[in-house]
Amino acid sequence: MSDTLSTLARDLVDEITRTASLDGRLISDRALIKDLSLTDRVTLEARGTDSVLTDHDSPAFISRITSRSAPFTEVFFGAPDDRQQRILRAAAGYLLEQKPELLAMDKLLGLHEEHRHHCRTIVTKPYARLLAMWDKLIFDLGPDMVDDPPDQVQIMIPEWQEYARKQGLPPISILVDAVNRVTFVLGSDYFGEVKKGHLRMAMYVEKVKFKNGNSGGLGVHAGGKVIRALDAATGRLEDRGALFFGLSGTGKTTLSVHHLWLDPKQGETVVIRQDDFFVLSPGGMAYGTEDNAYIKTEGLEADGQPLLYAGATGPHAILENVYVDPRKREPDFFRYDHPHVPGGQCYNGRGIVVRRELDYTDDRIDLDRVDYIFFITRRETIVPPVARLNTEQAAAFFMLGESILTSAADPTKAGLSVRSVGTNPFIVGSEGEEGDIFYDILRANPHIQCFLLNTGGFGGRDIDRSFERLDSPESLDKLRRFLKGERHEDIGKLVELTLRDGTTAQFKVSLVRYEVFHGYKRVRSRNNLKAVIEGVETGRIPGSKVELVEIEALAGQKITIPDSAAIIREIARGRVEWKQDVFWGYEVPASIPGLDLGRFDPTRYYDPAEIQLMNEALKAERITWLESFKDLDIAIKDVLK
Repeated sequence: MSDTLSTLARDLVDEITRTASLDGRLISDRALIKDLSLTDRVTLEARGTDSVLTDHDSPAFISRITSRSAPFTEVFFGAPDDRQQRILRAAAGYLLEQKPELLAMDKLLGLHEEHRHHCRTIVTKPYARLLAMWDKLIFDLGPDMVDDPPDQVQIMIPEWQEYARKQGLPPISILVDAVNRVTFVLGSDYFGEVKKGHLRMAMYVEKVKFKNGNSGGLGVHAGGKVIRALDAATGRLEDRGALFFGLSGTGKTTLSVHHLWLDPKQGETVVIRQDDFFVLSPGGMAYGTEDNAYIKTEGLEADGQPLLYAGATGPHAILENVYVDPRKREPDFFRYDHPHVPGGQCYNGRGIVVRRELDYTDDRIDLDRVDYIFFITRRETIVPPVARLNTEQAAAFFMLGESILTSAADPTKAGLSVRSVGTNPFIVGSEGEEGDIFYDILRANPHIQCFLLNTGGFGGRDIDRSFERLDSPESLDKLRRFLKGERHEDIGKLVELTLRDGTTAQFKVSLVRYEVFHGYKRVRSRNNLKAVIEGVETGRIPGSKVELVEIEALAGQKITIPDSAAIIREIARGRVEWKQDVFWGYEVPASIPGLDLGRFDPTRYYDPAEIQLMNEALKAERITWLESFKDLDIAIKDVLK
């Protein structure tokens, strides 16, 4: 085993692979891996059945870990520190000394000759389901690549946690050597680590190649398709390539894989290419990475998302952490019971659907030309359903990558802003550099139009509903259950309010949260609330002097999938009339055929002082974020000032 730190991770992978091969412990038979996945123990024990199949005869797996372990993910560049070395050597020691059987699969990320990556994934035998999903998601190697060494390798040891505790090591560790293109995933059995781990490494290599002038490009967390629409100006059908950026849960996949209710009698249609990652080239092309789509299934239904629903309920789909009735074997996308999640509810159900079995697809994954870029956000108050951005504004919103946290992430932070540059949590290296590259690509391709697209709501608000002293077991129990993430019985309830124009509207309760008044402070953070409970229980803080506040967060008037589809459709047809927003400087729609923009008039919901305060607070928040990137072009930093 080499002691050269610059290649330690790769040397360990090579030794693990070589030793397991010599011992006959490295299995790469696809049929056997599939058969093993159908007896997945975690799924069968959790569901209490003897089959992992749904009534559609498609696998529906359950994992113990149900989301990415981002806080435990560390990236280094060829030189792990002492602690990382110890973890890497321990992981290799486990595989070399305990000698578990290993499953290996080589697949291809991307098809374009200059933007394809040979990926090898190795997992311990009980977790064959991870490779069954990996096999479904991306491409097989071409005949000319089968005997080549892989470009990048990922090793997963999901059962690591017990071994790690005995060794005094962290129970979960994801260690990424970006230079040598090796990732070790230790202690997680969530498939998203496989997918994102390989994409993370490939995107970094693409960026390095781009910077060195050797082809390459900017890896972007975006779905994409071709929109063929009847152009109002020319009267001809025009093909427009569109990219959809968005954080998880914003509707990126839904809009990337939607027919937009275009008019087939006029020859209008869409051609779906990808639901997730592309490589955006300097020339304004976008190269796809995956064969099929890895979708979020929470609330999936046939009316609003017909293509995805058909794909997820088809015989060739693979579901993950979706509730399946153990008797009828029917998946239920509106039920979230899960045995391994605190609170017993998992809101991160996923599925792999076969793209070419959906309508509106072809055999390609690339966009020859990008014409539109949509930055999808999910806000609930004053962000318009769509805004058209100039080049500098577009680069700024690429950097902002904004949405709001949901109760699935952390109920105490629900409704707060969350930002991720490029809506891409997998950037390796400088984030400001990514913004500068994106800005350069836009300037080199002035035909690309960029838009901010809100898929959340409009006119939302928080309402303080009740106040009580924190001096009874009942009030303490309410706060404890909230911190555990238990769902409040009022969530989903409709509340009718009278608007400023005299009309009434119903608002849905999206969250019930609790805060406390302690002294002169209003306490909201999880740790501080726990400290208050501890103080009351120990008598250090008199409960009679602490006020518990119950707050209902009312979602704004929903910007629906048909609304967003109409916006995109009419942009492609060139039929949206625009006007400048005086406060923000970007353009907002004056009219959109078939869409009542009066629903999104802020003066219906808020008085002028409220609107001004919300705009100013949001602008300050955005400017502060942009100024935090020292290497970001000043033109991007200053555009919102």
